[in-house]
Amino acid sequence: MTNRFFARRCVLVGLASFLAACASAGGMRAEPLDVGVLREFNGDYTTVLRATRNAVASAGLAVDSFEEVNDSTAMIVAKKGTSAWSWGELVRVVVQKSASDRVAVRVLSRRKMATNVTAKGNYSDTIFSNIELALR
Repeated sequence: MTNRFFARRCVLVGLASFLAACASAGGMRAEPLDVGVLREFNGDYTTVLRATRNAVASAGLAVDSFEEVNDSTAMIVAKKGTSAWSWGELVRVVVQKSASDRVAVRVLSRRKMATNVTAKGNYSDTIFSNIELALR
């Protein structure tokens, strides 16, 4: 009797750990806006925002949501779907006007499953490179 109870308890603990390690789009939106890899770009807010939206698509990510947080801040949450090698990934990009001719872009990448070692894991370099190309 106690062996069966112990086995059930182990399964429940394992399942709870598995679910706690999952990232969600809602969780990405709830993260503080100043979290993520930061790079600043020269240009006006509208131009950098347009370049960022294109950069996310060029990185092979599907936009899950776009939100204008305020007049000088926008948030994009995008995802990479599951494949034979990955459970998928979530990426949040925050575009924020920081000065009259400077715009800050922050990229936060999360694997949908923390234990997913085959996922790319960090999209910041790809997105930043795509933005730089678009702004030339």
